[in-house]
Amino acid sequence: MSLRRSPDPLLPLSSLRIKTPFFPHSDAPRPRGRRWQFVLAIVLTLVLSLLWWVGVFGGNVREVDPGRLYRSAQLTGDTLEGTMRYYRIRSVVNLRGAQPKAEFYRSEMSVSNRLGAEHRDISLSAYTMPPPGELVKVIAAFDQLPRPILVHCRGGSDRTGLVATLYEVICEGRSVDRAERDQLTWRYGHLAFSRSRAMDRFFDLYRETSHGQGLRDWIQTSYPALYARAHPDENASRADHSGE
Repeated sequence: MSLRRSPDPLLPLSSLRIKTPFFPHSDAPRPRGRRWQFVLAIVLTLVLSLLWWVGVFGGNVREVDPGRLYRSAQLTGDTLEGTMRYYRIRSVVNLRGAQPKAEFYRSEMSVSNRLGAEHRDISLSAYTMPPPGELVKVIAAFDQLPRPILVHCRGGSDRTGLVATLYEVICEGRSVDRAERDQLTWRYGHLAFSRSRAMDRFFDLYRETSHGQGLRDWIQTSYPALYARAHPDENASRADHSGE
């Protein structure tokens, strides 16, 4: 009887022809659709992570000065109440102006009243230089309101970034450059190359015209004339309605 010789164990495995019906050949090309799905999943994950980081999700709630000042996007209902309770907020500063017919405003007022928090309305735009009178209100809020304070606009990026920068300079004594890097930043959703560049131009104007004058004093004494010169139409409109 002759026995079939088994394969030489020293032969390379590549020389053995083994059928593997249950697994595709390793050299078979992967379907192109799967590769694109994998790449798309990675890109989507990165985009969502970036949006979460800059505060699109989660209300953009940030600490400016722990225990004293916090910043956020527009919060309403349970989210606002939970945030205020967690940080023990005693005052809310709304940079969107009083809007009693808007649902967000009614919700904010309701929560503030229920928690016994003070509430102030200040009207700023992300796309134009801030009016001097509104900035005086911001400074008064820093000086007068019980803390911790929660300051917010719609997205918590531009107007809120401006006010948080003012706080760091006026109340904490930081340089404008340092405060801008901390608070008026893309990390919190502010894009200096967009229409909200007006927030950055305000501080550029301060650097160009202050000549060593402190920011608080400059806002109260020098800025009104600079603003009036840059907004003659607004001043004319006020004069036309001064008798109303």
